[in-house]
Amino acid sequence: MNRLSPLALGFCAAIALGTAPAVAQYANEFTPAKVIKQGTPAHDVAGSGSVVVQVQVNADGTHKVIKIIKTTNPGDNDAAMDIASTSTYRPAHRGTTPVGSFYDFTLKFNGKIAVDQSEGSADASVTDPIDALIRNKNYSEAISKANAALAQSPGNPAVLQLLGIAQYYSGDLAASAQAFLQVPTISKAFAPVAAQALANTAVKNSQTDPVQSLAFAKKADSVVDDNNSKFALGVALLANKQYADAAAALKPVHDSAPDARTKAAVDRQLLQAYLGAGDTASAQTVATELKATDPDAAAAALGNYYLSAGATAMNNKQYADAVKAFDQAIASGSGQVVVTANAEAAFAVMSMDKPDYTRAQKYGLAAVAAGPSDAMANFAAGTSTFGVFTLSHNSGDKDKAVTYLKKADDLAKAAGNTALAEQIEKQLKGVTSP
Repeated sequence: MNRLSPLALGFCAAIALGTAPAVAQYANEFTPAKVIKQGTPAHDVAGSGSVVVQVQVNADGTHKVIKIIKTTNPGDNDAAMDIASTSTYRPAHRGTTPVGSFYDFTLKFNGKIAVDQSEGSADASVTDPIDALIRNKNYSEAISKANAALAQSPGNPAVLQLLGIAQYYSGDLAASAQAFLQVPTISKAFAPVAAQALANTAVKNSQTDPVQSLAFAKKADSVVDDNNSKFALGVALLANKQYADAAAALKPVHDSAPDARTKAAVDRQLLQAYLGAGDTASAQTVATELKATDPDAAAAALGNYYLSAGATAMNNKQYADAVKAFDQAIASGSGQVVVTANAEAAFAVMSMDKPDYTRAQKYGLAAVAAGPSDAMANFAAGTSTFGVFTLSHNSGDKDKAVTYLKKADDLAKAAGNTALAEQIEKQLKGVTSP
């Protein structure tokens, strides 16, 4: 039932939302300062803990240690200040232009060892050449160099992020999403691109790999909490049949949609989520809204929902409830749903303790009127008409029943539906027997 339209995919490509921060050229983005070579402490390390030191890094690479921002072990503060003072830095860049900035140097002490855990920290000799290739739009070579670096240092988060960036701008959003999925904490500079790749891939893969789709969507939502990520999360949850959670994710996106076209893309998914969760009142509200822009989608969603409900009632031998559900499916007005619902309603009426063949025939004939070349419709019309004959003993009713059943048999065989053809032939034999 949950089929994604091209518009739904376009939504996550930032076409419908029009927010698209991820499509800004990488060449103009801000790249934070980073440590090129970590310094050494003159003071003793007191013990384990984390210290964040604020450092002013100038455009020419010179620096000044400003203050301790945060510490979990004040005894390590002097050693942290020493390391920050004696380290060398690559300045921040706006595109290819060096700019001054503040750098939060995060050091984790474990005994005598101090490890740089600052956001985006990495070996500049490895990352800078890849970064330069991306800025020059040489994405294929950047991808190749990043993969070579990962072969030497598997799981390196800084390299994985650059790989994801290069893959994104080369047009391979699926590969980009896979790279970003492996990064524990995505840097703020790369977050818009990462979220866009992850969200788009989540939506695209929702029908073929729901579990992986949900992983992409959750990551996108954790990186950038915006409508694009929330839409992807809702679609992925829907694909995994987590209907209530899907509705909760999609409702805010629906409420803040900037235009009717965008809202329609969300409504298609939200309607499915409400129906799956059994919230028919909310589903009807969304369906009414959707009818203004996409009446076929609204009718199909409602029709299929009630058709499924009717089938469940039939399996449970709750024939009156089945007929009620099939009536609602018929009311949806959705093409093939109307044909099938009328045919099934005919069989439901004939399955009751006291079959009303005249009522069943009305459903059967309505099925044929809506789908004259539908095998099940003709089967229902033939079977119900024969039921009428058993009461009327009018040979004309019997002849009509035979005509419908023979046509149903031919249509079932032509469609390769041998199981249905066997049922029809069994009924036809009973009708034509003396």
